[in-house]
Amino acid sequence: MIKLLFIALFQAAMLAGGQVLLKLGMQRIEAFTWTWPCILHDVLLNGWLLIGAVLLIAANLFWLWMLNKYPFSIIYPLTSTGFVFGMLAGMLIFHEPVNWLQWAGVVLIMGGCYCIAR
Repeated sequence: MIKLLFIALFQAAMLAGGQVLLKLGMQRIEAFTWTWPCILHDVLLNGWLLIGAVLLIAANLFWLWMLNKYPFSIIYPLTSTGFVFGMLAGMLIFHEPVNWLQWAGVVLIMGGCYCIAR
């Protein structure tokens, strides 16, 4: 089952990476509005957003493969590893503060994933 944990980590990393790219893309838009000029120019021509969307689509296709191969009761809880990647990205890429309670949460999440994958 350790193989499954690595598969889930890969899928969660793709999801988190896609979200990071979306965040980077949105940071390049001065003021997002629900208008056609903003959507057509600022969103659809934003490389970060396009790459992020492609990565999210790939992650979901990989998820479909996982659903076909593994028990749902095991793989779905393992998606919580994405929260760990998200917190690390917030800290390392966006320079957001992370406190000890957040680190404690990471330890609990990873411990739970280990128990599920055993």
